[in-house]
Amino acid sequence: MRTGWVGVSLALLAPAIVGCRVLPPARSVSSPGWREASDVARDWPVESLPTPRPIVDDETVLTLHHEFEPLASPTVLSVQQTLTLADLEEIALEHNPTLVTAEARVDAARGQWEQAGLYPNPVIGYHATEVGNLETAGQQGGFISQRFITAGKLRLDQAVASRKIQEASFLFDVQQQRVLSDVQVRFYDALVAGRRLELTKQLARIGDELVAASEKLLKARQISENNLLQSEIEAEESHVLDDNARNENVEAWRRLAAVIGVPMMKVTPLQDDLDQDLPRYTWEDCYTMVVKQSPELAAARARVERARASIQRAGREKIPDIDLSVSVRHHNVTGSDVANVQVGIPIPIFDANQGNVQTAQAEWIAARNDARRIELDLQDRLAVAFRRYANAHQQADRYNSRIQTRARRSLDLVTDGYQKGQVDYLMLITTQQTFVRVNLAYLDAVREFREAMAVIEGQLLSDSLSQR
Repeated sequence: MRTGWVGVSLALLAPAIVGCRVLPPARSVSSPGWREASDVARDWPVESLPTPRPIVDDETVLTLHHEFEPLASPTVLSVQQTLTLADLEEIALEHNPTLVTAEARVDAARGQWEQAGLYPNPVIGYHATEVGNLETAGQQGGFISQRFITAGKLRLDQAVASRKIQEASFLFDVQQQRVLSDVQVRFYDALVAGRRLELTKQLARIGDELVAASEKLLKARQISENNLLQSEIEAEESHVLDDNARNENVEAWRRLAAVIGVPMMKVTPLQDDLDQDLPRYTWEDCYTMVVKQSPELAAARARVERARASIQRAGREKIPDIDLSVSVRHHNVTGSDVANVQVGIPIPIFDANQGNVQTAQAEWIAARNDARRIELDLQDRLAVAFRRYANAHQQADRYNSRIQTRARRSLDLVTDGYQKGQVDYLMLITTQQTFVRVNLAYLDAVREFREAMAVIEGQLLSDSLSQR
């Protein structure tokens, strides 16, 4: 097992956290059995109960532990002591295979553009006629032919292909943003998982101490057997949370390693900036960031321009190209050298390319309306993301001004009262559990806040590893 990640004192999870953000409603922290046990044991002598370890200690350091072997992969990366979000983004831009694929599509579009402007190759060949006439070789010679493209069709072909290059370039930007959004989300997921693991350890330890205290109180006939059973249930539930947190911790690192494209990267400490740089956005800010700057919408508009150019190109197709052929032969019957010139121009009587013109016009209409659909879809998705973001700030204000402050104050009062013999042990344990659970809820809220921010700042683009 390797211990990593930047240590963060458990006290930082208290209301003293600057800029603490989203918090969902706190779950119930006390069962009727706990309250009854506290009431019954109020007069129980403190010295007969185990001395609890403080829930907040300057020496307590939160670290993220990983008890797993990295996934097998041919890519191994040596990294520095501590990784920042910017470091991971740089690694992802270099190693995520989807970006190589998107870049290859841009190169393919450039190749199509170059090919579209190339003139047809001339044709040369051997020509023989009247072979055997008067027992001679007849006419023997060679020819050369060339098709001449008229009406600027090659230029228009390149104009269509250039729009495809633009579209592929915007789609590369789309994929790059998907990668960066995923890295940001999983970076903060990993930080949350690390903090959550340490908190659930504390919660499991508190639950065990509560069971030990309840057993002593039961032996002294100060509480009922049901109180002990309730304590044991709470302790087991705390251990379930702790086990789940360990698994989530492992999952968070594995998913982070996958999205940056280095699955065998060793577990490395991450710079903990979970509570930093949490800006406030208005709807207008988000709308500008997403709808007006979206590479997804820009790619759709490039498709509209490509379809428009295709209409013009299809209209030029009815203007015929010119086929010119020149041949030179030796006439063995007469001993003369003869030349032949042939020019051919198709007459657009039946086929004026009208079907392809109609198709191009329909595709332009479809592309234009698809761009409009994407714009509306972006606004629809942004409304959901902004609601998550707005809820996060609304919850953060309440938790900053009320819940975390009161949880911190309650813990301080109960701890002081316990040290003076004014508060019973079970009350102290219950207050510690409340404090830990409030901070677990805080972590869940921070994860939600960070995901909402990543979605908005990433122009609603994510799931970079999904097949496209």
